[in-house]
Amino acid sequence: MLWAARRLAANRNLLKNLVLRDLKHRYVGSVGGFLWSVMHPVVLLVSYTFVFSVLGVRAGPELGIDSYPLFLFCGILPWLLFADTVTRNCSSITDNAQLITKTVIPAEILPIAITISNLVHHMIGFSVLIVVLIAFDGIHLSALWLLLHIPILLMLAQGVGWIVAGLHVFIRDTIHAVQIVMLPWFLFTPVLYSPDILSERLRFIVNLNPMAIIVTGYRNSLLDLPQPGITYIAAVFGVSLAVFLLGAFPFKQAKPAFAEIL
Repeated sequence: MLWAARRLAANRNLLKNLVLRDLKHRYVGSVGGFLWSVMHPVVLLVSYTFVFSVLGVRAGPELGIDSYPLFLFCGILPWLLFADTVTRNCSSITDNAQLITKTVIPAEILPIAITISNLVHHMIGFSVLIVVLIAFDGIHLSALWLLLHIPILLMLAQGVGWIVAGLHVFIRDTIHAVQIVMLPWFLFTPVLYSPDILSERLRFIVNLNPMAIIVTGYRNSLLDLPQPGITYIAAVFGVSLAVFLLGAFPFKQAKPAFAEIL
């Protein structure tokens, strides 16, 4: 943890430039530019509203809210932040091989820059969601729980991101494995449903998934619903911190070989 913090502090200007580079690269050659970052969540929310409300799919009392599109949108935003961060981290080293082989850029900065860029992108969608929530039911003090859930999510995503980024340098099939794993991981994360509708056996399995606790806590913070429980939150914090550290250490050990492999 201290190693990463020191490298970030020493290379903060480089990190800033890499984040800006990644944000600009998302829409290179695009006329709309960052406008697309606003349009994407808006169209997503409108689509959900049409499919699940206009076509007759309604939220039940088990969700704790009358609007299923809003319930879904509050859950899918943190999942997209996690999934996109891990997936893009996976190829962050191989996609920037020239920076690794021809400069002295710290390799760990590249995945972190993508994570921060994704967080900026996430906050644009989050801003759209806040506007909708204010119009729908207002913002509650429970939203302050996000100050805990978002850092936990980022620690978990960065830890997994470092692991797959390092592996992908040596095993190029890693990106395909990550994309495949993300689908069942998504299904076992209560984005489309509330964990309360599951049987005790299935709920136990879902509760072993740290993203299930994070997504539920994130969504419930915005919708003023009960949190998963301090024991679960503490456990997920511990798991996320452990994954972050376990991801950073082997990445640090393996990075001297990156230039030779690339």
